[in-house]
Amino acid sequence: MTRFEFRQCTDPECRLRMPIDTQINQGNYCPRCGALLERVLFGEEEPTISKDYDLHKIHIEVILDNIRSAYNVGAIFRIADGAGIKHLYLCGITPNPQDMPTIRKTGLGAEDEVSWSYHSNAVDVADNLLNREYHLLAMERTTESVLLQNYSIESLHGQRLALILGNERAGVDPGLIDLCEAVIALPMVGKKSSLNVAVAFGITVYWLSFC
Repeated sequence: MTRFEFRQCTDPECRLRMPIDTQINQGNYCPRCGALLERVLFGEEEPTISKDYDLHKIHIEVILDNIRSAYNVGAIFRIADGAGIKHLYLCGITPNPQDMPTIRKTGLGAEDEVSWSYHSNAVDVADNLLNREYHLLAMERTTESVLLQNYSIESLHGQRLALILGNERAGVDPGLIDLCEAVIALPMVGKKSSLNVAVAFGITVYWLSFC
């Protein structure tokens, strides 16, 4: 496992303090002022957390409807791995790990752990899942959206759910929304009306998975 050292600049006017991965960088000189760095303490190795439990109440799969950014897709893979998502359906123009190596920059290997498949048409995927008795839930801001904290998930316990994420600008395809039993949104109190799709996904899927 990677072990970091924390080093500090010896220039009293700079005093930059930063972690150094000693396996790839000796970190002898300050990147800001060029003065020597001194070791101040060793960081801890990544802790091993027991995974001999399953807190999931719902079987969740995710439809990525025309996500443009490979970086967003990579981040979604990493979140999906952490949250125990069963499968990702990469649809339309959504990049996939085989064709877009940049997904690894944010996926950090999660793209090799999470089951996924590519499909040209997300509506066809959603229709198929409905026929297999999945519940469909979209993340989107509409006049009919229910705020996440107000959405009752108890009825989905023990059920199979497909959560739908939409294009960064156009949002979720209206044809998909028509197939969903509910549309959920995050509360936004600032000037912006939405969050980055991967950030919003992380908040939502952890709420659905573990609350």
